[in-house]
Amino acid sequence: MPIEPDDRIGVMLAPEELVLAVRRSVSLERREGWREPGGGLRGDLYVTTRRLVHLGRVRVEYALGDIQEAVVAESALRLVIGERGVEIAVRDPRLLRVQISAVREAARAAATQIHLFANGDGVGVPDGDGATKASNDDQVSSR
Repeated sequence: MPIEPDDRIGVMLAPEELVLAVRRSVSLERREGWREPGGGLRGDLYVTTRRLVHLGRVRVEYALGDIQEAVVAESALRLVIGERGVEIAVRDPRLLRVQISAVREAARAAATQIHLFANGDGVGVPDGDGATKASNDDQVSSR
């Protein structure tokens, strides 16, 4: 369920992109390459329909589709993104993992449905209201 974006993230959203969760005052640490001295970057983490955005002294963002793995470890969520690791210290890392997984699955399902209809492989055809109704080819014979 989308939430109203605040002023900081609202100006950064792409058309059709929604904010689904906000985690205040989390620590983000990049595990490969450049690392912030003192244990990571502090800021607010936004989960949108397309990406994770961490806003603090430095803006850091990752496309949800680039996340290869998400593992809960102690009080943090560890993500594998490309050849990098990211650790997000948050109060309830399991909930954050579920939220990210749900958004990714919804995006995957929507992309699959669009692909099926675009290629004519779909079970139904969209009607004018965006709902799906069976096409003539989908009718099953009782013979």
